[in-house]
Amino acid sequence: MTWSNKSMLEVVKSQRLWILKLLLAAQLLLLSYLFFSAIGEDRYFVAHEDEVINFCSAKLFSDTGSVQAEGCITEDVSRIGRMNWYGPGYHLLYGSMRSLFGDSPTLFIQLHFAFALVTVLMVFFLPVPVEIKLLIANTLVFTQQFTSYIFTYFPEALHLFLALVLIFLLILIHRSKHVGEKNRYVILFIILVLILTIVRVTTIFWLAALVGLSESRSRALKMTFVFMTGLVMTLLYMKFFTAPPYAGEMQKIDRLYEFNVVGFVLKTLSAMVRNTYTLITSGSVSVYFLLTLILLTAGRWWKSKEQFLLASLLVSLVLMAALMAFYSSHPWYFLKQSAVLIPLLIVALMLSAGPSKLKYGILVMSLVTFLFTFQSIRDIIRERRDAFTRVQDSQPFVVALQQLPQFITEQRSVIILWCYNEYDFGGATEALLPFSTKDHQPILYTTNIVSTDETSEVKFQLHNKLKVDYLLSRMPVESPSLRQVHATGYYHFYKIIGQ
Repeated sequence: MTWSNKSMLEVVKSQRLWILKLLLAAQLLLLSYLFFSAIGEDRYFVAHEDEVINFCSAKLFSDTGSVQAEGCITEDVSRIGRMNWYGPGYHLLYGSMRSLFGDSPTLFIQLHFAFALVTVLMVFFLPVPVEIKLLIANTLVFTQQFTSYIFTYFPEALHLFLALVLIFLLILIHRSKHVGEKNRYVILFIILVLILTIVRVTTIFWLAALVGLSESRSRALKMTFVFMTGLVMTLLYMKFFTAPPYAGEMQKIDRLYEFNVVGFVLKTLSAMVRNTYTLITSGSVSVYFLLTLILLTAGRWWKSKEQFLLASLLVSLVLMAALMAFYSSHPWYFLKQSAVLIPLLIVALMLSAGPSKLKYGILVMSLVTFLFTFQSIRDIIRERRDAFTRVQDSQPFVVALQQLPQFITEQRSVIILWCYNEYDFGGATEALLPFSTKDHQPILYTTNIVSTDETSEVKFQLHNKLKVDYLLSRMPVESPSLRQVHATGYYHFYKIIGQ
């Protein structure tokens, strides 16, 4: 190394804190620019059918105060409360915010940007040295999991914020020297995890961290019992308070309720092998970044046996195993569900006794990942601004849909059967529907997942799980059990007789 290069390196080392501060400020300014550009003139709307669930759940709750499902498939809702497969959490969180701050189509994006800023702020409340805080914050804000979901209607920005809360408690548990103090933090952590499981059931896997933080074998056995008890409670919660999952991989859980353990295990192992192969060969830079973090955490723990590394690794492994067994390994779905592992693993590695080169190397990997995924942020914004333009261009259709409550005579909650993919607007059509009657009673829409060229009998098959009151069809439907109550150039609305 030449003298000048050596001097430059020394300058960089001596000014590294300022460099990290400037880097963080630059990224936050960039995200702020993208945020204000995106929400300009409120020209923003849902673009993906999976976003519709959160968006419409908020509408339904703010209009009616109900946490029942806004929509369902083949009349499947929870046994208690008629809820969807997410349960009541998003209704309460986003619906309350909609009641407080209004129904702007950019409300979700504003909330997510606020959650993102608070998440970064929370990093600086972690009881760690300033350089570690800056390394954590910088590495986090350049990941796709942090940046992209700010601009969607998916709740990942919320979950990253909640992950920081749980991480904060784990650090307090790990560093507590007094048994009484540690037990209080453990109890608080368990209660919070159980509460947050109502928002997303996979939060229960965070209890595995308590096993890794156990200072003795007997303590580890107790925490394992707590974790297993939490899993059983979550399965019971899902059985009664969430709708049966539509995803094929998740339906195998029903075998457990039937005590068909062998069938459950065989199908689970098959799914894990298949999904793991798909994930590894996915070609997603952000997936590979997450997998690298997990491998680095495993390697550091193997070498140092640090408890916080083990705690983070256990949470990561059980969540990854669950996703491989019961979910999709396609990066679009996988990155959402695994996003909470990013801050956990980053914090664990930055807190470890590993060399500075490793920690700064992780930051560099995050920066490189951002360069590869930056275009996805612009694409997300463009798609949702284009979706708003489609809404504006479809105003006669939107107005016609909003007239539906005028032709509902019941003074109670009603159920409407429709075929969501009949309409030219696409999978986000549900976001245009009304979710309350004239009497502010909730409306539930049920659909069958079928091809648009199927017959009316297939499209509008009744499953007799719920009392369906009305049928909404793009084209006329002839049936003695139907009485047309309204029609426009966009749809035909029928009362179902004899249900």
